[in-house]
Amino acid sequence: MKETEQERLSRPSTPMPVFRRGTPVSIYMGAGWEKGTVTESTKRHCSVRLNRGTSRSRTCFDARNIKQI
Repeated sequence: MKETEQERLSRPSTPMPVFRRGTPVSIYMGAGWEKGTVTESTKRHCSVRLNRGTSRSRTCFDARNIKQI
């Protein structure tokens, strides 16, 4: 069952899930969800290299904006 936007935002923003390097994830950006792979992960933040583009990477500090694929 697909999670609604309201259900996603009602979850707590911390703690961040800790992912292994190379784990495929989906990260929420303003226009929607983007797929990428984890480059670094701690309880405070998670850095993701996006699949689209040549060298785009994003750092996520909110647990509601990242999920494992």
